[in-house]
Amino acid sequence: MKIVVLGAGVIGVTTAYALGRLGHEVHVIDKADAVAAGASHANGAQISYSYADPFANPETFKKIPKYMLGRDKGIGLHFTKNLGYYMWGLRFLSNCTATKSANNLQLMLELARYSKAAMAKLATEIPCTSIQAVNAGKIILARTPNELIQLSKSASLKRSYGFDIETLDKNQCMEHEPMLASWRGEFCGGLFAPGDKVLDPLAFCMKMQTYSENKFGVKFHFNHNIVKLERNGGKITAVQTDKDMFSCDSAIVCLGAGVNKVLKTIGKRHPVYAMRGYSLTLPKGEHTPNISITDPLSKIVFTNLGDKIRIAGFLDANLPEKKIGSRGLALFETAKKLWPDAANYAVNDAVNDDSGNHVWTGLRPMTPSGIPIVGASALKGLYYNIGHGSLGLTLAAGSAEKIAQIVGENAAQSSGARGQGKKRA
Repeated sequence: MKIVVLGAGVIGVTTAYALGRLGHEVHVIDKADAVAAGASHANGAQISYSYADPFANPETFKKIPKYMLGRDKGIGLHFTKNLGYYMWGLRFLSNCTATKSANNLQLMLELARYSKAAMAKLATEIPCTSIQAVNAGKIILARTPNELIQLSKSASLKRSYGFDIETLDKNQCMEHEPMLASWRGEFCGGLFAPGDKVLDPLAFCMKMQTYSENKFGVKFHFNHNIVKLERNGGKITAVQTDKDMFSCDSAIVCLGAGVNKVLKTIGKRHPVYAMRGYSLTLPKGEHTPNISITDPLSKIVFTNLGDKIRIAGFLDANLPEKKIGSRGLALFETAKKLWPDAANYAVNDAVNDDSGNHVWTGLRPMTPSGIPIVGASALKGLYYNIGHGSLGLTLAAGSAEKIAQIVGENAAQSSGARGQGKKRA
C-alpha cells in the first residue's frame, strides 16, 4: 500500500517506521524543514510509563478557578473568543469525575504498558544509542503528607499493570538521588519508578528518520504545507500540499496542535486543543540529578541529558503571543529558585540565545480525557494517531504499533468483510 503520514514529530516518525517495517510504501509530509520541529523538539525528554496520569481528575477540577484567575505559577487558563476552547473545556470537566478519571487512567496505563513493550522491541531493531532510552528512573516529589497519600493511591493500580513503583520518605528519596540535598523546596517524600527512562526526543526522531529511509525506503517531504485532503466518495485518495499532490491508498494523520486545520478540509474535527509548554536546555550544574525529578506543585521536571540538563514544564491555554517570553523566563527563575545547583543558570540570557542553552516552547495537542485518538476514521483509508498531549514520547512506540496493526488488518480484509472496525469521525 502507498501510505502518506502527515506530520514528522515523534508520533509521525515512529508511525512511518512501523508502517515501513510492514513493507508499505511510506511518504511523510511536514511543513517544517526537518523532523521534530514542533512539540517533539525539546520536550521534557522523560519516558514516563508509570506516570501517564490524565490531567482531567477530581484534584484538577478543584483548582480550575485558581488556574483561570492566574493564581498558579505553573498553569494558566486564559480567556479567549474561541468558542471551541470552551466546548473542549466542558468535555474536559466531564472527565474530571472520580469514575471517568479512574477509567481513563486504566486506559492510559494499558497504552503505556503496550508502548513500553513496543519501545523495548524497537531498541533491539535499531543498533544506535540515539534511540536507546537511558534507564534513569524517576522520582515524583510530594510536598506534604497528604500529597504523598494522594500519589500513593494510584501506585497499587499501576503495580498491577506491571510498573515498579516504590513509596519513599524524604530520606529514602535522597538515598536514591543524593543531589536532592540541595533542593530548596519542601518535600516529605515521593514515588520512585526505577523503570522510567530518559530519551532525547530530537536525536531519537533524527535517527528514526535516517533508519527508516535507509532500511525501508521511507520518503520524507519537508517544507510542504498541507492544503487539503482529497476524497472520492467515502475514501481518501490523496493529500494536496502547496508543492505537490500525493496520491495514496491511506493517510495517517499524526499532526499536533494544528490537526483540525487539516481535518477541516474534509469537514471533520476532533477535540484536540493546543496547550503551550516550555523547556530550558542548560549546562549541567554541581548538583545535576542522575534520576529524573518531577515536582507536581511547580509543574516542572528535571532531566539529565548527559552533558546538559533539560528543565521543562508549565501549561498555558490561549496565552497571548506577547507573554510567551515572560513565561519562559518564569520557568527559568522558578527552576533556579527551587534547585540552584541543578544547572548552570549563569546563562541568564537563555531566553534569547541560540547556542542550545535556550528556552523552547511548543504546543501540546491535548484531548479532554487525556487519551490519544488512535484508530480508523469513518472515511476509508483515513486514520488518526493524534492527541497525545505531554506524553508523545512515552506513548509514541505503542501508538505507532497499534495504528500499523489496524492498517495492516484492514489491508488484508476484503472490501466486504469487517470494514475498518471501530471507526471515528
